[in-house]
Amino acid sequence: MNAGLCQALVLNEWRLRSRRISSVVILLAVVALSWLMVLDPQTGKAMMVVHRQRLAYDSQALAFATTLMASLLFGLAGFYLARGRSQQDLRCGTAAVLAATPVANAQLLGARWLGAFGFLLSLGTVVMLTIWVLQLVRGEGSLQPLPYLQMLLLGLAPGLMLCASLAVLADAWAPLMGRRGDLLYWMLWMLQFAFVPASLGTGAIELSGWQVFDVNGMSPLLVGLSTLLDVRHVSVGGSPFDAALPVLTMPAGLWSRELVALRLGSMMLALLPLLPAVLLFHRYAPDRVQPRSAAGGWRLAMQGLLRPLRRPVNLALGLLLGAAARLPGMPGRWLADLGLLLLSQPLLALAMGAGALAGVFAPAEVRPALLAGTLCAWGLAVADVSSRDLQSGTLALASAAPGGALERGWRQALAALGLGLLLALPALLRSAADAPLAALACVAGLLFLSAAATLLGRLTQGPRTFLALFLFAFYLDLQRTGVPALDLLGLAGDASPASVSGYALAGVLGFAALRAGPWPRRT
Repeated sequence: MNAGLCQALVLNEWRLRSRRISSVVILLAVVALSWLMVLDPQTGKAMMVVHRQRLAYDSQALAFATTLMASLLFGLAGFYLARGRSQQDLRCGTAAVLAATPVANAQLLGARWLGAFGFLLSLGTVVMLTIWVLQLVRGEGSLQPLPYLQMLLLGLAPGLMLCASLAVLADAWAPLMGRRGDLLYWMLWMLQFAFVPASLGTGAIELSGWQVFDVNGMSPLLVGLSTLLDVRHVSVGGSPFDAALPVLTMPAGLWSRELVALRLGSMMLALLPLLPAVLLFHRYAPDRVQPRSAAGGWRLAMQGLLRPLRRPVNLALGLLLGAAARLPGMPGRWLADLGLLLLSQPLLALAMGAGALAGVFAPAEVRPALLAGTLCAWGLAVADVSSRDLQSGTLALASAAPGGALERGWRQALAALGLGLLLALPALLRSAADAPLAALACVAGLLFLSAAATLLGRLTQGPRTFLALFLFAFYLDLQRTGVPALDLLGLAGDASPASVSGYALAGVLGFAALRAGPWPRRT
């Protein structure tokens, strides 16, 4: 493949991803979270605190803290932004053309990786420039571009390389092209947090060779900062500090030879998924791209094992659809949408039903965990609540149904909200007396998320933008950060009346936008 063709393929991959509305949404979320993390010291909390002393908001500290936060969100959302190219080719009809081109598999996948990594690095660069503006507005000291460039290339880039490599692998191997690959990556993303307690636990805090496997870099960066400041604990995020103590300045010298070698090694590891991607690339062969249709596959075996458990669920769905057929007007159509939402996700419907029933009879100590698992399954189920028509090509048929496309749009959000309330209310009613604010936060969060899932599905014409943001917000909601705005569903116990009111208002505005906005045409 000559240089001109390679350049054209890479630029095409970059353009296809950069023109998505989902990219703008994720970028705005990263910028907003970065600005939210840089708290005003007058509130009594600071972005970085060491032994009750806050660090000054100079270039070194801002670059370090915002890179950690960006690596968390980009480490999750970057995969969902970079993947999906094979499904797009199959949907648009370009798969047959690519399958017949004389370009080798390694060359085609290499161009896709370069385009995906270049796109993610472009987003990281925009975030870095935004933080420059943040320092000019809220920061202290003069702007120094070098610390930001170091954190972008050595701190953030290895994780972006891994996202691009795994996205190429998921698109190259048919079993990972669907929701299965999305869930497996989320579990892999969650495993990275096991490095932090291991590296900052008991014993001497020092860099170790095994930290090269922490490609996103949270563990080696925190250890490098602890070594630089000669402390055992550094709080990054929103932590209280003692205003009577002097303000610390983060010294230069974070990038020691050991830390640079670890990050370069992580870059090499981030390229390893490309090897199985080349070997397993389906090349759009019909018998390899659609393994679900093969008789005797794992899906049929799983359905056979779960058939006895699904019988009561199917019976309940049959009664629900029967009631929807007999109920006239919009309430009947809403029940039909609710039944369709459950029918399209049979395994998640089974998991949600089991979680809701267990929340009724479970003791108080395990009820929060059951509620969290049920809400997680709910978020996975409603991610494609509004993009399903676009993805399956049934939008015209749905638009011709009673109520039209406009009513169907906001009715889908109502179906998502109704399902969430049905699942959460049994547990919330039992705990409302002890934690009424947490129960209200859960209801407000479901209202906001139902509108967000429908709006993002309509804007981006796919489920992965909402899925990435929901999974990241869900992870933050499980942590006790002390920031009420991050307790979206009231699971951490940090919600405040202001945060509950804010999410409720945002949800109401989202439903109002759905009532007023037209359905976008498929592109």
